[in-house]
Amino acid sequence: MYRLKILSRLLCVICLTPMFAEARIYQYTDDTGRQVYVDRLSKVPAKYRDQLNAREETKDKLSEQEFKELSVERDIKQLNLKIDRRRTELQDAMAQWVTPFSFQANRILVPVKAVYGARSVTLNLVMDTGASFTVVHKAAVHSLGAQLLDAGAARVADGSIVKTQRINFDRVEIGPYKVKNVSAGVIDYKGGGSGSQGLLGMDFLYSARYELDREKQQIIWAPDKYKKLQQQLLELDKLEQRIQEETAAPGRKTQ
Repeated sequence: MYRLKILSRLLCVICLTPMFAEARIYQYTDDTGRQVYVDRLSKVPAKYRDQLNAREETKDKLSEQEFKELSVERDIKQLNLKIDRRRTELQDAMAQWVTPFSFQANRILVPVKAVYGARSVTLNLVMDTGASFTVVHKAAVHSLGAQLLDAGAARVADGSIVKTQRINFDRVEIGPYKVKNVSAGVIDYKGGGSGSQGLLGMDFLYSARYELDREKQQIIWAPDKYKKLQQQLLELDKLEQRIQEETAAPGRKTQ
């Protein structure tokens, strides 16, 4: 059953304002015997064009039933376009809060972009809640040509203590976060084959909110915000399903 009242409420959900202007109206009868009205010749299937009846019409010249059918068909098309645009917006917003990670020797490696002056480098850092601050390997930031300052000492992944230097990045980008003026330790790491280029420490992780999706191997930052976007996307899918159910039945009638 084609329920005009239900569709009208659905239109209000996304604030769609239907418009109707004077146009050429094409009328034909389909295989089910239904009278079809369209506003473009290209919308008329070739097999029906021999019965075509075209005339200049405005709203006050069409019967009430004919006008309702044509205007609601237009509303449905506009509504579907609006839904598609909104879905794309939600999916793009959700993607900003997700960062893929990889496993290396039971450790989680996350990509971190470090910017120094006009240069930048992407580092694969181990998420380490046991490290008090972030440390990067000297060789990994060599291409930045950065000025390194002498610092104290730091514990590395194997538990040993090494002397460190310090680098002051102009900006560090992790997932959706862009943090300015970040200071990190630098060590002259001689190991190889670990796949990591340093440690992402609690100086960042302490204030960050995140969940690990190990099945999909991704980090979801600010999971509360992400779940709200997920819920909006789910509601949009339900709205689209309702529209399809209302318009799918053959021989529908306007009430």
